[in-house]
Amino acid sequence: GWNLLGGYIGEVSFGHAVFFGIGAYAVALPGGYNIDLPLPILVILGVIIAGLFAWIISYPLLRIKGLSFLIGTFGLGVIFLNVFKSSQFLFASKGVFVKFVSPEFLYPLIVSLTILTVIGVALLVKSPLGLSFKAVRDVPEAAEMIGINLYRTKTKALVIGAMITGLAGALYALYEMHITPTDTAISNDILLWAYVGGCGTVMGPVIGGAILIIVQETARSMITVSGGHNLVLGLILILVMMLMKQGIWVGICQVTDKLLIRIRNKKEKKDENTHKEAEVVE
Repeated sequence: GWNLLGGYIGEVSFGHAVFFGIGAYAVALPGGYNIDLPLPILVILGVIIAGLFAWIISYPLLRIKGLSFLIGTFGLGVIFLNVFKSSQFLFASKGVFVKFVSPEFLYPLIVSLTILTVIGVALLVKSPLGLSFKAVRDVPEAAEMIGINLYRTKTKALVIGAMITGLAGALYALYEMHITPTDTAISNDILLWAYVGGCGTVMGPVIGGAILIIVQETARSMITVSGGHNLVLGLILILVMMLMKQGIWVGICQVTDKLLIRIRNKKEKKDENTHKEAEVVE
């Protein structure tokens, strides 16, 4: 979700944790007030509310860019974290429990929705809308000259990305079965996953997130010092920035392309030698 705005539009946001929190609380709050709604309704509600909120804040937020945009989204995240912590309506810091969902149903649901989301994003970035995202990022002046509305294009990226992030929050709430404001403070993690995996690629954030979550959980079990796992994550980020500046997924693709080219060249050279030997025999 973050990657559509941060990777394809080029506007780095520190506020996507807000949409994650909206999705999570949309699933959790009805149960906290003893309102029994079907699971699909709760998840859809989280997605819609996150997208609607993104659309509401898009007008003031997307009129600024660069460092000002980054600071604005950071402030948005801080404000909503304090709202989540202090609002009694949201059960403040004690959090709210989510009704139990059988793992036999939940895990396949999470995997299926993740795969469908990745496929959807892959199709989106290859569509005319996705190409307009890249045009706004790479050549905004030229994009505007050919009729692309920069504000509307950014708004579409923000809203779609917010809906995906809201979906992630909703599924996270179902998985954890208890949501507190601290659970929603994941803006740094979102950026880290995308940058380590590869911004502006479909698979980059997926690969980056999978690797870093595995490393993070392993480090937490091995390092007893509080917050020690963050040192490991920092070292990984430094290594990636030094060795694969465009991210792990881009680095894998580049290495794979080089290997395929080398294999193809060897095959062509072998075929050429075989052809020459055949000519000599003749």
